[in-house]
Amino acid sequence: MLQCTARFTMISACILAGTVMAAIPNHAQAASNECTSMVVGGAFGWEPVSYYDAMERPQGIAIDILRQYTQEHDIPLQVRFDIPWNRAMRMLEAGEIDAMAGAYFTQERDATFIYSLPFASDDIMVFQHVDRQFPVTSIENLIGHPGARPQGGSYGDFIDRFALERLDMIYSPTGNRIFDILLNGRVDYVLLGRYDGLANIAKDGIEDVMHMVEPPMIRNQVYYLFSKNSPCVSHIVQINDLIRELDKTGRLDDLARLHQPASKNN
Repeated sequence: MLQCTARFTMISACILAGTVMAAIPNHAQAASNECTSMVVGGAFGWEPVSYYDAMERPQGIAIDILRQYTQEHDIPLQVRFDIPWNRAMRMLEAGEIDAMAGAYFTQERDATFIYSLPFASDDIMVFQHVDRQFPVTSIENLIGHPGARPQGGSYGDFIDRFALERLDMIYSPTGNRIFDILLNGRVDYVLLGRYDGLANIAKDGIEDVMHMVEPPMIRNQVYYLFSKNSPCVSHIVQINDLIRELDKTGRLDDLARLHQPASKNN
């Protein structure tokens, strides 16, 4: 019987892991030997999960794990961060790419794709201009304040639904420049992953004018998403084994520290 590690002791993770084999389509299991390469999409600026380094090379926890796995199994790995997120998700559903290197859990995605075990976590944070701060202790405090978040991605079912129904939200198509609309006063806050936000702040050199509100709105687990139409989907079982082993040895924590942006919030 599959056991969850201490780091990832959560009901949803256990359920996901325990039902992976049942969820993998029979034709994908039979075609597992046809996984001659693994094409992976993902967010290109999501430190520490998936991002480009200064040399435009794909990096992150998600990529390190897949690199290790594919090298051990002699499967060429092709990382396609150049594909926009929404398009990549459509390609994933069609089986035109095999996996997404990092995604939060939603019920809609769970019905369409196959989730791995979680391999990281990310806090969803409120970022404010230091001169325009307002108290935030829960997501309800954002009601009545215009805000922004990146277009296309999900922050999980609860935040997505709350934002859609109750918040005045701009969905920015340029996630790596999202703080521009906070700096120019169009919004009162930006909703962004902790390390994604810190990386953008460091890159833009705006540490002195940004304030990150603690505690986080929510902490989301990060998973791989595999296409049900990919011949590589049956490898998710062994990828889960690798995730558990890396967690047990502390390597996941090491990778999280390695790929965090160097800058700290003011």
